[in-house]
Amino acid sequence: MNFPKLLLFLLLTKSYILVASEVQFNRDIRPLLTDRCFSCHGPDERARKAKLRLDTFEGATKDLGGYAAIIPGDPDNSELILRVIHQSSDELMPPPKSKIPILSSSEVETLKTWIKNGAEYQEHWAFTPISNPKYNKDENLIDSFIENRLKKEELKLSERADPNTLIRRVHLDLTGLLPSPKEIKSFTENNSEDAYNKLVNDLLDSPHYGERWGRHWLDQARYADSHGYTSDSERQMWPYRDWVIDALNKDIKFDQFTIEQIAGDLLPNPTKKQIAATAFHRNTLISQEGGSDPEQFRVEATMDRVNTTGAVWLGLSLGCAQCHDHKFDPISQREYYEMYAFFNSAEDRNNTGPTIPIVEGELIDGLQNNDKIKANLMVMRDRKDPRETFLMTRGDFTTPDKERGQLNAGFISAITSIKEEAPKKRSRLDLAKWLVDPNNPLTARVTVNRIWMRYFGKGIVETEEDFGTRGALPSHPELLDALSTYFVNSGWSMKKLHKLIVTSKTYTQSSKVSPESLKKDLGNRLLSRQSRIRLDAEIIRDAALSASGLISKKIGGPGIRPPQPSGIYAFTQNKKNWNTTTGPDRFRRGMYIVFFRSAPYPLFGTFDVPDFQTTCTRRARSNTPLQALNISNDPAFIEFAQGLALRTINSIPGKADENLGARIRFAFNLALSRKPTDREFKTLENYAIEFAKDIKIKEGNDKDSRALVNEAIIDTKISLHEGAALVAVSRAILNTDNFITRE
Repeated sequence: MNFPKLLLFLLLTKSYILVASEVQFNRDIRPLLTDRCFSCHGPDERARKAKLRLDTFEGATKDLGGYAAIIPGDPDNSELILRVIHQSSDELMPPPKSKIPILSSSEVETLKTWIKNGAEYQEHWAFTPISNPKYNKDENLIDSFIENRLKKEELKLSERADPNTLIRRVHLDLTGLLPSPKEIKSFTENNSEDAYNKLVNDLLDSPHYGERWGRHWLDQARYADSHGYTSDSERQMWPYRDWVIDALNKDIKFDQFTIEQIAGDLLPNPTKKQIAATAFHRNTLISQEGGSDPEQFRVEATMDRVNTTGAVWLGLSLGCAQCHDHKFDPISQREYYEMYAFFNSAEDRNNTGPTIPIVEGELIDGLQNNDKIKANLMVMRDRKDPRETFLMTRGDFTTPDKERGQLNAGFISAITSIKEEAPKKRSRLDLAKWLVDPNNPLTARVTVNRIWMRYFGKGIVETEEDFGTRGALPSHPELLDALSTYFVNSGWSMKKLHKLIVTSKTYTQSSKVSPESLKKDLGNRLLSRQSRIRLDAEIIRDAALSASGLISKKIGGPGIRPPQPSGIYAFTQNKKNWNTTTGPDRFRRGMYIVFFRSAPYPLFGTFDVPDFQTTCTRRARSNTPLQALNISNDPAFIEFAQGLALRTINSIPGKADENLGARIRFAFNLALSRKPTDREFKTLENYAIEFAKDIKIKEGNDKDSRALVNEAIIDTKISLHEGAALVAVSRAILNTDNFITRE
């Protein structure tokens, strides 16, 4: 072998060794086995084929009669390798009839490399204890990890966002409302770190912070103002919404926030507020149909509580173990029903159950109680005589498996191992404390990741709803653990976590895409820029209300019914009354709009608000023409446009033709928190002029003008066609992509 060939050989060998050493079970192997093998050779014993188990080292290396699926160090004689490359369709794995894709040649080589290196199994990363990684204490915790990762990829953070973008972003993210022109002017003239930190503190102290982040929590609580199913009658759940807002504003620590919602009624001498918090698990559906089996719906509600608890706090699909052992995650059917036992003795049964009387304002500190408006809030309470819990055959409540014996309430052993000599009688309070125990590795990770997702569009774990073996790996595992450690060590303070995030350079950077970041970080997983995020439906409405000046900032209380097109309930079984709210209350925030599961407010449905039949941990974000049509034609948004036009007229008085430009600039700044570019201004100005001309031609019949302006605009003595043009411009501004997006 000559020198060049020898050199090439050494380089290739070195490259192979490097690649081989980098093969990791959790990153490279587990996803392959999970997707292709675990449905037949995984945790579910009853579904397991050929008595072969591949999710554990012991099962994979077990002697199967002179051969083994995996022989560590010997891929060529490992049955797993022989079967995934077999030429016969009868022997090939996965079998063609399963419709599961066969392994590619590169995937086979990865498996071979792993087996050759010893076939080391690793515990699923999410179930391992939270570490406390080291970082530069002189930097923001977040920036330390993000910048180090970017440096390895020869990237860096984008420049800081301009002051206008930044103040609009942080206002929308922390309160869901737009900054006022006065606030914008003050901040842009002093964009120092001190000014920004003061701004963040003020927003976190705002009562609207609880509304903004309460909306996210209500999604997870599957909050609605109706029972669901076909009848979908109205229910009085708004006091629970009030409790959430108040708890977040007071920065109740997340561990206590959890305990009160899961088991507030079981605390020693519980307060009325703590009992009200348990309405979290009374947000389940209720059937009012004739002939329905109350026990069936009680069981379904109980299962929903198990599944919701698993999704919200653990990021796991526990419901997959309802009928059999989980096919992918180490959760047995028995453990599912041991979790079920925590909720099985609840007193409620479909449409009956405990309630407590609440008056408006009672659950929010600082508000005056209004005895005229009362509600009977559904809450949790356990029976004096606990129900027996048995494993249900195939998840059917009519066929309890009594041969396996009665089950006690218990936890999932794969998450935390509980060692005890004798079975302990546990309650929902024990469950709540287990969820927020520092030894539970999931709750802090899941919660931190979900909050992170709200700020950056994606979680550090992109599958924020699934921390199981089929979920995505964290893009920054050390950062996730460092944030989780910070969260717990801060006393579970949600406000401290929010402040840490929004004061980081990672958060405050621009969302503009550079050629370098586009090339190396197309999906922005490395966070080389901020993310442009389309606003949630309620926040789009709130932003429009903010810009218009019509907004009522009243906190809490019963829901409202703003104007909506007629016939919305034509497709529901039972006719519902939608008595449009009058007065200032009709301009309250979107989270207060009455939500019927069977017929949501039109804007909500168009902008991806779920039906809340079950918990929602992440909303979809679509982009359809219906959204633009909705904003343009919704009766409420026409009112907002009229309000915005009136605000410009009142703020900049005088003749319309002389002040048109100033009014357009003012309206633009109100809605988008910045001045328009020359091109944007000219487009809007020309539109206003041409619109006024077109409509003036028809002035002999002013019907078209009067369809756009209201009495308040007419009272300003501005001409009809000029008022209509200002409303048209306002509608156009509120219907831009920039308005419904935060940069």
